[in-house]
Amino acid sequence: MCQVMSKSKAKITIKLKNYLEQLEVSAYTLGKWVNGVSPQTVYAIANGTRKPSLEALEAIIQAFQDQGFDTKLEDVLELET
Repeated sequence: MCQVMSKSKAKITIKLKNYLEQLEVSAYTLGKWVNGVSPQTVYAIANGTRKPSLEALEAIIQAFQDQGFDTKLEDVLELET
């Protein structure tokens, strides 16, 4: 017998602003740390006015790690199903 799975929409939420607040780091400071992404773009992503590309997410996470934070994708994104 075949089971039918109900379709639910997955929702990705950017948690970067909350993560920055938790670390007591400003979006402005993060913008200076990130290589290859403009500070304006980092600020817009942090404030939720722009969706990040995968490349921007990589650069943001790398910037945190370069500053000594043990940042993972789950710290800046949340997947709701």
